[in-house]
Amino acid sequence: MTDPNIPRHSPFSRIHRTFRTKSTFQTPKSSPKQPNRAKSTLKGRTPHPEAHESREKCASTLFSRDFILLVAGQGISLFGNLMLRFAMAMWVLDETGSATVFASILAISVVPTIILSPFGGVLADRMNRRTIMVALDAISAVLVLASAIVFAAIGFSLVAIGTMQVLLAILGAFETPTVQAALPQMFREHGQSTLRQAMAVVNQVQQLGSLLPSFLGGVLYSLTGIQPMMAIAIVSFAGAATLECFIRLAAPDRGTEELPTPLEDLKSGIRFLIKDRPNVFALLLFAAGLNFVIIGNSAVGFPYVIRTVLGFDATVYGVADGLVGVSGVVGAFVAGFFAAKLTMRKFPLSMAALALSLLPQGLVFLLPVSAWVKLIVLVGFTFGTMIASCFSNLIALPTIQLNTPDAMTGKVMAMVAAISMCAQPLGQMAYGWAFDHMSVAAVLLISAGLLGLGVAVSVQLAKRFAD
Repeated sequence: MTDPNIPRHSPFSRIHRTFRTKSTFQTPKSSPKQPNRAKSTLKGRTPHPEAHESREKCASTLFSRDFILLVAGQGISLFGNLMLRFAMAMWVLDETGSATVFASILAISVVPTIILSPFGGVLADRMNRRTIMVALDAISAVLVLASAIVFAAIGFSLVAIGTMQVLLAILGAFETPTVQAALPQMFREHGQSTLRQAMAVVNQVQQLGSLLPSFLGGVLYSLTGIQPMMAIAIVSFAGAATLECFIRLAAPDRGTEELPTPLEDLKSGIRFLIKDRPNVFALLLFAAGLNFVIIGNSAVGFPYVIRTVLGFDATVYGVADGLVGVSGVVGAFVAGFFAAKLTMRKFPLSMAALALSLLPQGLVFLLPVSAWVKLIVLVGFTFGTMIASCFSNLIALPTIQLNTPDAMTGKVMAMVAAISMCAQPLGQMAYGWAFDHMSVAAVLLISAGLLGLGVAVSVQLAKRFAD
């Protein structure tokens, strides 16, 4: 099961070299018939054969069988997860009409991720990561099937919905660090550029996988209700587990040393992050504050404003959410094109774009215009938020991975999930309260101001990392 929280809304998610490869750069043999080739190549700026060979090897690595299976499995799993979350969101809003209740369920479902993600990282550094992914997707399919049976028998139940969301979040807490540790295991030996491009491909597939749930979700929910959408989620989880069975990924090799207890292993990861990588730790704290604003507003405010404040139905919301997903796809591909050059030096620019994208959304709700005009402005400038988030993803996550040694990747990426999400429940609850007690304009303008302060902080933070 792929946790959709971080990829979609947030600027943020012991490795053994499994695959043996030849050297990326090989010196071509000189030819006696072309003694002056080096000079003419330099003068005419002709691409060097080594650079061409490097690009070919990078492309062949990204199109490897195991990476394709990993990406396909995660994309299908994400599709099912988002279909399920869309259906549950519409169901809760239709039955309660309360942003506070809606935000409470979202917040409760995040708590297990915060608490258990570090232990998921410990598990990812001990067991075969392919086995973990297969098991968690299969269990997710069984869990959603059981929940569908319960809903068919008793109907709408906040307790049952909350229980299902918490259990899915527990599974996601173990899978997210596993997947994020599997990527460096596959690509670290191929260099920074290849790892960043692999992250870009994963981000692109995630954004593509989020489109259909938004476009189809509103139509299916309006026509058929929640049960068929839960069936789609079940099939998606089962299909992802099947694909992941064929990934060739070795278990982490910790040598002959005796394994510490899980708690000791977790403590060593925390000490490493705080004492040995304070810059990474500072970045995670910044992400926590950023998630308070970004996820609080997008996860609660976007559906609440469209459905409850503006009064549009589920179909309109589905189309709006799908259009925002299109911007995510565009942003993912554009950011992917520049992936190799996205260093921390560019991070303040992405923060500035995030702040500016919220400002027009707040201002339009101060004007006496129709609901459709407000919807267009809201959706249009959310495009900017999504694109800026795609760039932030490809700056922050690879920076953390590349500043972490192989033996600590699983645990550190688990800390990324836990620390960057620690403010998410508070943000969702705060925004639920804010939208129930304040005007939409006030909430959005305050959010833009908070992100503006984040720009100044990000400038100082970027200076701590060497490009």
